Amino acid sequence: MLKDGVVLAVICLIVVGGIFAWLLQNPRQSIGAPAQPQIQEAAASSKTPAEIAKSSVVRRKQVKPVEEVVEHPVIAELAPAAPAPAAVVQHDPPPFPAVEQIATGVNEDAITRTYGYPTLSAVTSTGGHIIETFVYVRDRGRSSTVIRLEDGKVASAFSRTQPVPAAGVSAPRRPLNN
Repeated sequence: MLKDGVVLAVICLIVVGGIFAWLLQNPRQSIGAPAQPQIQEAAASSKTPAEIAKSSVVRRKQVKPVEEVVEHPVIAELAPAAPAPAAVVQHDPPPFPAVEQIATGVNEDAITRTYGYPTLSAVTSTGGHIIETFVYVRDRGRSSTVIRLEDGKVASAFSRTQPVPAAGVSAPRRPLNN
């Protein structure tokens, strides 16, 4: 216990000594002080008092007198009304893919161009072929179409639709496995 206290005290003394040494540094060498080139200091020290007085006289001659400010009444003009914000154009959502509409061998780009991007997609590789699965869903998951693509072309597609429960009837969801 005592050994830990001594080690802690030594570490504290080292930290306090480091902070003290840092504070005693020349302010021109500290991080926050602006950098001043040494050439300006040498040039300033080589001037004679007469040259310094002459340069200050020149500076006084360059100062322009302050002009008198005259206030005029201001007539407020209303700015033209800002144009109304442009109406947001809402495009119709892409059609929902039905199995009958999806032909085998169609390219992946044609599917996404026609039906939009899928709700869920997965990619895997099997036997040197890239297998993609697109899942399109609507009606909160009650209707879904799954499109399986092999090497970027449609290999198969199937749809599933769950019955809509009657209004006001509370029924547990049925599992999807048949």
